[in-house]
Amino acid sequence: MQRLRWSKGQQLGQLHTSNNLLLHDYNSYILRCYSFIHIRDFICKMDRLIRPFWKPDEDRNRSAKILCGVVAAVYISNQVVRKIINIVQKQQIKKKIQEKREERKLSKAKLEEHLKGKEISTNTVERILSLSFKELQADLQSGKLSAVDVLNVYQIKALEVDKRTNCITEIVWEAEETALQLDLDRKKKGPLYGIPVSIKETYTMPGYPCTGGMMFYFDDPVTEENVLVQVLKKQGAIPFVRTNVPQTLMTFECSNSLYGTTGNPYDPTRIPGGSSGGEAALIGGGGSILGMGGDIGGSLRIPAHMAGCCSLKPSGGRLSRRGQNKFNKGETLVQSQTGPMAAEVDGLVNCMRCLLVPEMFDFDPAVPPIPFREEIFTGNHKLTIGFYIDDGNLKAVPACQRAVLEVKAILESQGHTLVPFKPVDVHRMVALFLKSVFADGGKSYVNVLEKDIVNPSLRRIIFAFGLPHWFRKLFSYVAKIITKDQFTYLLLQSGCGVESVTEYWDLAMNIESYRTDFLKKWRDNKLDAVICPGFAFTAVPSGRVTDVSGGVTYTNLYNLLDYTAGTLKVTNVTQADLDNFQHYPSNTWMEKNIKKFAEGSKGLPVGVQFVGLSYQEELVLRIMKEVETCLHKNSSKEKL
Repeated sequence: MQRLRWSKGQQLGQLHTSNNLLLHDYNSYILRCYSFIHIRDFICKMDRLIRPFWKPDEDRNRSAKILCGVVAAVYISNQVVRKIINIVQKQQIKKKIQEKREERKLSKAKLEEHLKGKEISTNTVERILSLSFKELQADLQSGKLSAVDVLNVYQIKALEVDKRTNCITEIVWEAEETALQLDLDRKKKGPLYGIPVSIKETYTMPGYPCTGGMMFYFDDPVTEENVLVQVLKKQGAIPFVRTNVPQTLMTFECSNSLYGTTGNPYDPTRIPGGSSGGEAALIGGGGSILGMGGDIGGSLRIPAHMAGCCSLKPSGGRLSRRGQNKFNKGETLVQSQTGPMAAEVDGLVNCMRCLLVPEMFDFDPAVPPIPFREEIFTGNHKLTIGFYIDDGNLKAVPACQRAVLEVKAILESQGHTLVPFKPVDVHRMVALFLKSVFADGGKSYVNVLEKDIVNPSLRRIIFAFGLPHWFRKLFSYVAKIITKDQFTYLLLQSGCGVESVTEYWDLAMNIESYRTDFLKKWRDNKLDAVICPGFAFTAVPSGRVTDVSGGVTYTNLYNLLDYTAGTLKVTNVTQADLDNFQHYPSNTWMEKNIKKFAEGSKGLPVGVQFVGLSYQEELVLRIMKEVETCLHKNSSKEKL
């Protein structure tokens, strides 16, 4: 019998090999043999159940019964085997996750020990961190500061912020070697010489995993370096850490099973936004002065708003997208855009100047060779700017309304004309957006997470994607009645995707029709730009994103339109803002949750979104810079 079990175990091993499993360790082998014994016992029980029906019977066909019994046994056995294989694979994934977490912990501890050995004074750290982007750039260019000195200081601060927020996924160990090399060759200083740059985990860098928070991509070898990272290096910048993202990148909760949950630097129990949440947490906490992220539905702007920094989502094609995580690359109607994040607008401006250069156009010929247009950024002609505080789906909370009105007053004081503006039918927009990004009905999400540990922030949506389309559509009506919320209904309806190529083409035409209608309204109002809330609300507690998902319409809109959009931190939540919640509506389930989650939000950052037409990055940055300059002046006066 022992010999029989051994033989069957070998056969099962062959079956596992055909399923691409390489289980060589003793414990896995024992589990497989144990699983086989249970399957064998199960088949024996099936045999005992089926055998009575095999006896000759004039009303039944013995052969048919045997065949049905065998087919049933094989089918059930196959399902059991698949279930066992899935359990074994998940155990392996958990082991890999644990090993990676231990590796990250040791890596951070090793860097901390290395920096302690340098005995860098607290005064030096505080002095370098207090420098603005322009001041830091000037001191590096003049030789007053070395690249290594600046790198070490930002490494110290980054590790400090990471302890509070868990924002760093990897330490870039070659950063100090790069800085030393730059210091040895000071005659060839690029415009970003010695500037430390943090990089979102989805940017490919050889030697580092590029997972998008999904174990599906954990073992994929990374051989190509992201185009933007290559250009930044040529300009003298030093990538020094990689930062956390949400699992699948399609939520503004920055959490995944591999790297864990990232907290907000202002309150670690709350979210920093996503998907570029690790970047925002690090920059908002002072651990980086410049970083790179990405945006398909607000992933640069939501984190900037919630974690207190600034960001720019360029229009499609302005910056190269080569060298990103491969997930959902086949979805082309609404595409993810790469863009910078920074502690202040000067960081965004200098980053765009240094990226829009011949090197990037050579590395990626698909990018139109349009350099940074200084004449637009430095222009001083007066503008007509639209503004709104309610997009027609979800009213912005009092703090977000106040931030927009403060920016409106600043721009009017600079001689610009501000006019009320209301976006074209936002519910029509969000239906098109959701149907585009979930065109396959969520199948790609289910596939990549099938053997993964699904993060709690995604469980509801992944569960919904696993339901039949007819049930999802039926449930959408029930959900609408219960929640009184149109967004929940549209999410369930549009999340079913398209069922044919013809329907996909119709979707593309409907998107173009919406873009035409929106541009007409923009032109009718003679607008140069628009300002609006950075999001519908401020940072919510971790784990509660799916309860307030409707806020994304404020950012999804400009992804569907493919307009340029940037976000700037303008203010912080005050007690007066919280008191004004008595006037905020409580008609829907989502509105009630927003009011509940606002409790204890005093002091959280609040951003404003600045929007321009496609390829108007320089104009958007000009307006952001004007507002930031006035905010700094007002802040200085208040201190006096």
